[in-house]
Amino acid sequence: MLVITTVVLVVSTLVVPPASAEQTGPYGSVTVVPGQGVTLTWNDHHYAGSMEVNSASDGLVVLDNVTMDDYLLGIQEVPFSWPMESLKAQVVAARTYLAWTIRRGRAGAGATYGFDICASSACQVYGGLDQVATEAGARWEEAVLSTANQILVYDGTPAFTMYSSTTGGRTRSYQDVYPGRTAIPYLQAVSSPGEDSPYADWGYEVRSGVLEDVLTAAGAVEGRLHTVTVDQTNDGEGSWMVLVESDGGVESIPTNDFRSLMNKWGPDVAPDVFPAERSGGRSYPQTVLSPTFVIRKTWHLPDVFPSGHIDMYPVYVFEGHGWGHMVGMSQYGAKAMADAGADYSTILSHYYSGLTPQDAGALLPDTVVVGLDWGENTVRIGADGPVDIVADGEVIAEGVIGTWEFSSSPGGVLLTPPEGFGLPPTVGEVTDHPTTPTGRALVVSAVVTAPANVRLVVFRGPEVVQTTPWKAREAGRVSLIWDGTVGGENAPPGPYRLMIEAVNAEGRAVAFVTGTVTK
Repeated sequence: MLVITTVVLVVSTLVVPPASAEQTGPYGSVTVVPGQGVTLTWNDHHYAGSMEVNSASDGLVVLDNVTMDDYLLGIQEVPFSWPMESLKAQVVAARTYLAWTIRRGRAGAGATYGFDICASSACQVYGGLDQVATEAGARWEEAVLSTANQILVYDGTPAFTMYSSTTGGRTRSYQDVYPGRTAIPYLQAVSSPGEDSPYADWGYEVRSGVLEDVLTAAGAVEGRLHTVTVDQTNDGEGSWMVLVESDGGVESIPTNDFRSLMNKWGPDVAPDVFPAERSGGRSYPQTVLSPTFVIRKTWHLPDVFPSGHIDMYPVYVFEGHGWGHMVGMSQYGAKAMADAGADYSTILSHYYSGLTPQDAGALLPDTVVVGLDWGENTVRIGADGPVDIVADGEVIAEGVIGTWEFSSSPGGVLLTPPEGFGLPPTVGEVTDHPTTPTGRALVVSAVVTAPANVRLVVFRGPEVVQTTPWKAREAGRVSLIWDGTVGGENAPPGPYRLMIEAVNAEGRAVAFVTGTVTK
């Protein structure tokens, strides 16, 4: 016979008033520290490590404090179904980029808001534990663990391992994409054949008047637009330049700057045009996908001339290659090399001019602070188990369950505990006489009045035949599922006694209902 156990949680003296949904604070900083094996939830995503909410002049800042491996497990830069060697190359590039970023020191938003690296494509895309928890995510975890502590090193420091999606056949030299910056020996143009990417080649046309409106809004055109062309250079000889001729003269703009300009102003000025539509009816992900493109002016002629009227108008044709800044490793190029049999060290050596993975040693920190978001007015953080709440360095609640709400105020962070916080749970409004056919799951629901660990215990006569795992639940209606089995077999038809058990630090409550398995 199985033994029914209960969970006992020990709680320290609480500064937050019990049984209160009133805000407390303000605090300068509040940290949610998960218990062993507990993951946190923010913005419908799950995260390892502790989450910190700080006050800034423009609102709340959300930070994730994680170990190096947990950070890498959350990277979402390429499909996990890709060849293993390309995944390993991506892991090493991402780990090296992080080491380079941390060694450089916090800058920009990181310096302002107190984090090492951001979670968006402006740094590296980090999405927590959701993707790695999928079936395909096991391959990404293998890539992370099998390359543990490996990075690329140049002149005794972590390399600046830039990477982007697609090049369309050739990467670009660092100094050509970012004019005025010193050339980096391992970030020079190399071939990148075989990229099976929808953005290896791209193109579209836009009316002259629309382009004129966009460039005028961006300050690149004065008066009427005359023409736009692109001057190209050889690898290593400087940036390609966009020459914009208007009534006000000729404006010379590096193609990467022109790309940024169009990506910012295009959708603002002409949202029905930019990003342009590609074959199949879908839009491109950006207005200008890369710094490798040409522009030519032509005339649009209608397929059929209306009687007595010829409608002709000038258009500019954009034709480009790749998606991203095009410097360093091409992700689709790495996949192509892996498909052809190259290992991850060979892939990295190709794109980073001979650099190969080595043990990072002291160049790699144990933990990293990730900037998830900032400028928010309200933040909610939940968990699948007990957490500690630490405000301005003091533990104000220990081993508590539920979702906590954080609000911005002029004085700092205001904290609202979960509904029913500080109260023992009660269980009521239980589903009346639930039934299910044999071989099917049975669902029972009830209202729990306080955050608690909840489970379902199934009796047949005096014997416990099934117990579901404990799950942390908010106050409110909860549903619990018995899979309809006994000892691994379908439960025999008949009545079963179902006990809903709720436990938190303040107490325990149970409720019983009779369920029936039918033939």
